[in-house]
Amino acid sequence: MHLIDFQTNEVLLDRVAIAATPWQRFCGLMLRRNFEPGFALWLDPCRSIHTMWMRVPIDVYFLDDEGTILEHRSDVAPWSIVLPAGRARSVLEIPNAAKRLTVGSCVRLSDPKQ
Repeated sequence: MHLIDFQTNEVLLDRVAIAATPWQRFCGLMLRRNFEPGFALWLDPCRSIHTMWMRVPIDVYFLDDEGTILEHRSDVAPWSIVLPAGRARSVLEIPNAAKRLTVGSCVRLSDPKQ
């Protein structure tokens, strides 16, 4: 999946995986070491995260029901707990973030095959 800026249709990230089940959300990025540029994990539904057993720091974005970025936490270290942000519905985890997303912007997922 691609992460798209809702207003401009710009592709912000081109390798977004979705963690939709409780097990997928629990495992998240644990024990992974290498990530391709443009990779992110979208946890939905999810209001808070942990970085237990992670090997790299990540950027964390909290999003509301409409995909608006509510909050950004930069370089969250392994073995951290990140509590919910306001009315967050989902969380976007980005390891090795080459591009920062803007708080207040609206994003959506897009299937590049369609």
